[in-house]
Amino acid sequence: MTNPALSIIIPTLNEERYLPTLLTDLSRQTYRDFEVIIVDGHSTDRTVAKANLFAHRLPLFKIVASPVRDVCRQRNLGAGEAQAETLLFLDADNRIAPHFLLGLKYRQEQSRTDFFTTWVKAEENSLASQAADTLINLYMESQKNTPSPFGVEAAFGADRTKFLKLKGFDRSPYEGARLLKRAVAKKMTFAVFKDPTYSYSLRRVRKLGTFNAISRYAVTEIYRLLDLALPRKKAASLYPMNGGNFYETEAMRQSFFANLRTKIKFQEQKDRLTALARSFLFAEEESDGKH
Repeated sequence: MTNPALSIIIPTLNEERYLPTLLTDLSRQTYRDFEVIIVDGHSTDRTVAKANLFAHRLPLFKIVASPVRDVCRQRNLGAGEAQAETLLFLDADNRIAPHFLLGLKYRQEQSRTDFFTTWVKAEENSLASQAADTLINLYMESQKNTPSPFGVEAAFGADRTKFLKLKGFDRSPYEGARLLKRAVAKKMTFAVFKDPTYSYSLRRVRKLGTFNAISRYAVTEIYRLLDLALPRKKAASLYPMNGGNFYETEAMRQSFFANLRTKIKFQEQKDRLTALARSFLFAEEESDGKH
């Protein structure tokens, strides 16, 4: 039996809600020469049980238990288990169309690039989602030919030999960019494909609130561009390994109400300022009427 052409590696931690949807998408791909490697970080929910239900629906399938809960080490572990020469790292909450792998194979073969990613498509039709994805795409485009390019790890492709030569991802809030910087320094190539696109979950943004999430990403990006290492405590707070159910639990509801209270306070302050401005304008009008 020959090795597959593509190894798809998915790190998981309590992703029972999202992973089956991605595995369903993978089972419907028009391109079939691939294997799926789930690298689980000791999920306490039904992630592994639900993943096993797809074993007969995918061309090749395996689940690997990671000794630690660390998304970078889980990806690296999956790469070590891979049989194909081309790796594709996907996040458990991605969505892909049936032609995604076929389109990606075509782009990768045309470019002959060592590392690659692809544009993001808004998971929702909301203006906020579309704006967020547009910013991500434009930023990747603006950085792709620099000595320190940026790529979203949610859908990240690599030549397996080159990936292992660089020793894979390191533990960092910007592991993909750090890997790409090492790759470019060694004259390896990187490409950003405009199609096929995939849907990248904005659940972290929804949980943290838009301003909070953007602030966190901005901090990590500033550190990256300045080539500075994040202090360990700051990195842990910016880049927690919480798992999928973190976004569905009481922590999420508490965060929602905290954001709601903030919005209410902001609206109250806005109303006070509006009332003050109206009082000032009314006083000015009365004063003008007396002259």
